[in-house]
Order: sequence, then structure tokens, then C-alpha cells
Amino acid sequence: MRRASEELKTLKIGGQPVEYRLVRSPRRRTLALSIDETGLRVLAPVSARAGWIDRVLDEKSDWIAVKLAKWSARPVREFDFRNGGTLPFLGQDLTVTVAPLQRGVRTRVTLDDRQLIVGVDPEAHGVIRENAVRSGLKRFYKTEAERHFTPLVAYHAEALGRPTPKIVVRDQKRRWGSCDTKGVIRLSWRLAAAPPDLIDYVCAHEVAHLVEMNHSPAFWAVVEGLMPDWKNRRKGMKSVPSLPL
Repeated sequence: MRRASEELKTLKIGGQPVEYRLVRSPRRRTLALSIDETGLRVLAPVSARAGWIDRVLDEKSDWIAVKLAKWSARPVREFDFRNGGTLPFLGQDLTVTVAPLQRGVRTRVTLDDRQLIVGVDPEAHGVIRENAVRSGLKRFYKTEAERHFTPLVAYHAEALGRPTPKIVVRDQKRRWGSCDTKGVIRLSWRLAAAPPDLIDYVCAHEVAHLVEMNHSPAFWAVVEGLMPDWKNRRKGMKSVPSLPL
């Protein structure tokens, strides 16, 4: 009997790439789609042809788009790049202050207590200034995300007796994280907006895929072993605000 397998694939909906997990199982006789906070999962028979799967996904593209939109419809706040404002970081609102650089032209962001100070080229104005502020803040979040996520992933991997996997922090708006069949864990730097306990949940969730590349009862048992209160944390993910960057 052929074994179950899972791989990370991509389809296009409305011209936009959408990642999904294709899970092939010898026990399945039909195709099923599921969408949750981890994104789209396609459950298919082992013998299902790729062309047939692609046709079904194309037929269901409107349904997929609506469901993904609902999961990504987290609270969004306005942010004025000209006058500053507040941004969520590690579960707290930070006041953003935009100020001219004393030297140099490359935008620099520093964290001072509960304030983000964004230094920009004093000669930059209008859209150029706004883009400089946005780029600087994105670099800050990505750097901080790597600094906070990496030890959490390493901790949970060690708890499972696994070596620390390769971690890629990138800009993902539709999903917080993923783990592919090669054991590479990808996390969105936008997750840095969430409180630390919820960030920890996402890291534990993805590390659990190193043991179970699915969302079966066995997978959730691994998650529970790492984090007994995972259900409450999972519910809390619905309230994580989106970053307007």
C-alpha cells in the first residue's frame, strides 16, 4: 500500500499565488478541502491525478477565496505614515515618532521603551518619505521577528528531540506559518504584532509538523504535549491585528 504524503504547493486565485498543503492518503476515496488559520489544505486519494486536483481547485476558487478572506479578516487599523500613530508589537501598542536623521539617508528604526523612533532623510517628502518610513518599519519587524521566533522554534524542536529546523521569516499575509516536507519552517514577520503567548503557539504548531505532517488527531496530540493550553491560544489568534505595512 502506498504511504500518505504531504507537500506544499501553490495555485493562483485572481492572479494571486495561494500556498496550500496537498495531503495524499491511501484511506481517502474523494477530494476534500479545509481552511483554517494555517491556510488551505487539500485532502486527496493517493492515486488522484494532478490535473484532476487542479480542475477541482479551479472550480472551487471562489469558495476558497471567500473562506481565506474570512480567516484573514483580522482587525485592521489605520496608520498615518506622515504624522506617525501606533502599531502593535508583541501584543502592545507602540507610539511611532517620525524624525529627521541627524546624519546619513538610510531610514533607521529604534525601539525606546514603548516608542518606535523612525529616522528618515530630512530631504525626503511626500510619497518618498512615506515609502522610507514603511520600508524602515518592515525591516524592523522582520529583524525583531527573527530574533524572537528563532529561540522559540529551537525550544520546541528540542522538546521533541529534533534538531533545530531551518527557519525562514518572510512577508506572508494569508498565513502565520508553514512547515514543508523538508522540515523548513516559514513564519510571517507580521506575527510579531501578536502577544508572546500566541507567537509561541504558532511556533509550537509548526514544529509539531516535524513529527506529523498533517492535522490529524496525532498531530494535535503532539501540539498538546508541547502546549497543554493550545486550544485557548488558537482561539486567541482570531484577535491578532493586521499590520498596515
